[in-house]
Amino acid sequence: MKERKDALERKYGSGKAKAMMMMVLAVIIASSFIVYAITSGNIGYSLVLLVIATVLLVVFGLFAIRRYRDAEKGLPFEDERSRKVMEKATSRSFFVSLYTLLFIGWLSEDIVHFRDVSQATSAVILVLAISFFICWVYYNRKEI
Repeated sequence: MKERKDALERKYGSGKAKAMMMMVLAVIIASSFIVYAITSGNIGYSLVLLVIATVLLVVFGLFAIRRYRDAEKGLPFEDERSRKVMEKATSRSFFVSLYTLLFIGWLSEDIVHFRDVSQATSAVILVLAISFFICWVYYNRKEI
């Protein structure tokens, strides 16, 4: 049993290290939002970015703490079910983002006018992130 656990830890890495890396990544992303919010000069936009950074830190922090505690108990970082939930959520959110991209392209002719292509791309990426979160929550709660 000990050999199998050691082999899995060598193959996939420590769950504690992965949880810490998730938190470090969240802090780096939130810090970039905060720096951009401070230097943007627009107060309303800055407040929105600060709220996004705060929400990001809280959500990722709680998630990383939960994963870290699970790793301390000896639970695996991911198993077959969590991998399947991620696969299903990823595929569904990808299709939602593709259809959103087509819909935005169709609407951008006369109804919705984007400043440039990067603004439309940012909207699609935002829809992708939100749909992934919704799909992940749905499939995580559903028996697969």
